[in-house]
Amino acid sequence: MHAEIVMIGTELLLGEIVDTNATKLAKALRDIGMDLFYKTTVGDNEDRITAVLNQALDRAGVVITSGGLGPTVDDITRQAVANATGRKLVYSEELEAQIAARFRSFGRQMAENNKRQAYIPEGALPLANPVGTAPCFLSEDIRGRGFIISLPGVTRELEHMMTHVVAPLLVERMGGIRMTKVRILRTCAVGESNVDRAIADLMTTSNPTVGLAAHAGQTDVRITAKAETAAAAEALIAEMEAKLRERLGVAVYGAGEQSLPEVVGGLLKEKGLKVGVLDTLTGGKLAAELDAAGFGGCIARNVSVDSLSEASTVLEMEPSPDLGTDGGARLAASFAERIAPGGGVGLALLGPLEDHLTFIAVCGPGDLRLSEPSRHYRRNDYVRSWLVIQGLDWVRRAVLGQLRSPADWS
Repeated sequence: MHAEIVMIGTELLLGEIVDTNATKLAKALRDIGMDLFYKTTVGDNEDRITAVLNQALDRAGVVITSGGLGPTVDDITRQAVANATGRKLVYSEELEAQIAARFRSFGRQMAENNKRQAYIPEGALPLANPVGTAPCFLSEDIRGRGFIISLPGVTRELEHMMTHVVAPLLVERMGGIRMTKVRILRTCAVGESNVDRAIADLMTTSNPTVGLAAHAGQTDVRITAKAETAAAAEALIAEMEAKLRERLGVAVYGAGEQSLPEVVGGLLKEKGLKVGVLDTLTGGKLAAELDAAGFGGCIARNVSVDSLSEASTVLEMEPSPDLGTDGGARLAASFAERIAPGGGVGLALLGPLEDHLTFIAVCGPGDLRLSEPSRHYRRNDYVRSWLVIQGLDWVRRAVLGQLRSPADWS
């Protein structure tokens, strides 16, 4: 048995609101072990909603809708569900009484148009909604394709109904929960295509499954496993995680909710090291992220300026007249060495120089040295974020004693 969710509302298609309900439904289904293969969004149009629901019933045994159960003219989910399941829309005095009682509990009288909410597909199973006025229901397809569960679009009501009514109902029909566990491995500064090349064969397994999600300077590796028990699912994940870590090596900086600034700060603190930062590229963002992660005390010195000349003045250095690729790398190395605290790590994010090139250099601990061109610079948030990630990763690898040229990173 697998599911499809159908999110209803023209406001979703217009971008007026962010569809957080779909995320909540997806997580709730994952938690009971039900596969979700499709998510569809459709506006407030009866014909289009009906067509989408028919398509959903053709490919999923369980269809869950959100939205369109209110009292207004454009709340047409009830009629569309009736159309799709081959049933008439019928009036329920019992539902009207429930709605009226709900209004009385608020100290209000039910308006005439709220009676529209007392209509549900003939033969549908009403699902009591104790936290709202919109009755929910389960309607079986008359042709036996499956069933549709219709929930409100109001997030508070949807969450309550999913947790206390729908999830238990689905578990019963599934014959019990199948545990689904997810673990995320965090990699950085290696690129999604490089990660893919390293683990492509492992991404073809059916249980556990492995997938990638790319962000600025980072690639997450997601492991998802299903089993009858949580322990069995965790065992499947552990076996796959070991294989992935063996393939990806030092590219994996953490797991779960760990952030790179937290990991780097933790390493510096564990090793009793401090870092000095010379930054002409990110506006101080790298040091700020370390500080925000609670490791500001690991920063021995932070020089964040807008130009090479300012950096030279602050650090009392003479800039090299040769600012080509080789000269830029040497200059960055000089800055990293100058900013490094005794026995610690010096990091220089330098540029942009000729042809918009940027340079990253690291010095220490010990005899570790590396300086290379990074990327063509554009003054935008994406590039700054990418440079912060790469800079922090150079510090991490230096502290671990595994610093290598980016060209060699797997």
